[in-house]
Amino acid sequence: MYKLTPSQDEPLVFFHLDGEAAERYGFIGCLRMDFGKNGDEFYTTWFDKQPHLKTPGFKKEFDGVICILRDGGPEPPFASRASLKIFCAETPGKELNMSGGGYMLRTKDYSYYFRCKPSDGDYDVYCFTYDNRWLLPELAGQHELPDACYSTLPSTGELIKISRHEQGYVRCDASKADPEANLLFADTSNKILGITKAQEEAMLAGSLFGWNTPATKPWNYDQDGKPWPKQPKRNAPER
Repeated sequence: MYKLTPSQDEPLVFFHLDGEAAERYGFIGCLRMDFGKNGDEFYTTWFDKQPHLKTPGFKKEFDGVICILRDGGPEPPFASRASLKIFCAETPGKELNMSGGGYMLRTKDYSYYFRCKPSDGDYDVYCFTYDNRWLLPELAGQHELPDACYSTLPSTGELIKISRHEQGYVRCDASKADPEANLLFADTSNKILGITKAQEEAMLAGSLFGWNTPATKPWNYDQDGKPWPKQPKRNAPER
């Protein structure tokens, strides 16, 4: 059963994200909802942001989330404007100034942030959807480059240390003739320092190819440090 809970995350996730911010957070798109003049209708409009993330799996889960919040259980919050007002009064969401209260619902693969402000003559709910593969590392601060990290040189396998925004690298005295031993040292040391494989790969790219390339962005890599497949990114019109 899907259930809304008050969110503690930063307010940014309750609003439209564009450009690099949308990529960093894995922002898929937004659903706008309105209960109509009498408060018992249900009109929705979807806005694409990164259509390549709107997979069949996402669409199936998202439809299920909205259906449960609309029709599931004895008192679903989206049954009507009156129902939403009662829910918001009994369960205050994150304060979003004049934009209402903020709630969230997180599943294994996706996160949904709901901005609720039930009022006649305005839109009652906005839902901002995110892919957890990007969102969770971003919320954990893992999309920033560390001051330094360990890695292995692709051409030789030797152990190296990389400093942020410095061209090149420093060969470590602890480097061994065995590349696998060097890789284990780098992985273990980075893990102790809280550095992910994505951050390491971004640092390695910066040291070798310059710090102003897309390859230096940790969010362009998966949890294993492999580049995400390149997908066309476009802003689709409202539909």
